[in-house]
Amino acid sequence: MGGFEGGDEGGFWDIDILPSLIHQQNASKPVDKAKFYIEKSDIGYSTKAHVKAKTTGHDGSTYVEDLYDTISFVPCKCNAFTIEGCDDIPLESNTIYKAFNALNDFTNEPDILDFFFEHKVIVTKRIPVLAGYGGASSDAASFIHLVKEVCNLILTRDELDRIARIVGPKVPSFI
Repeated sequence: MGGFEGGDEGGFWDIDILPSLIHQQNASKPVDKAKFYIEKSDIGYSTKAHVKAKTTGHDGSTYVEDLYDTISFVPCKCNAFTIEGCDDIPLESNTIYKAFNALNDFTNEPDILDFFFEHKVIVTKRIPVLAGYGGASSDAASFIHLVKEVCNLILTRDELDRIARIVGPKVPSFI
């Protein structure tokens, strides 16, 4: 049994049923497609970088469920920041590389550099390049979110938006 400190406030609960109560509560909530998810496995970390599409008759946009790139951080001894899967794009033009530099410049956090000496970025493309879907912007925003979580960066939404604006004009809409 768990409870509030002091014991006489009456706030006791059965610790064994707490996970099922949380699951029941969350099951009734609508799923937020814009929610950022990290998948952790033996081979590293990954997330899906979804595109957004304007919806007719609505103000705003929605995430397209089946159209996404996958951004992965895979263990690898690297001498420099390494991206695989974007071979047609020069490193200096790559939005993920721009996001890496923007995060470094903004935070001045050595954990980011240390992490990418131990991991490489692998992009699995499903979004057509230069098709106007915002794939590069989505990739950069997902990269920023993934680095924030994996490196335990304390950044506000406003700070994430400022970093995203440095990378490109459409990147903040994916943050």
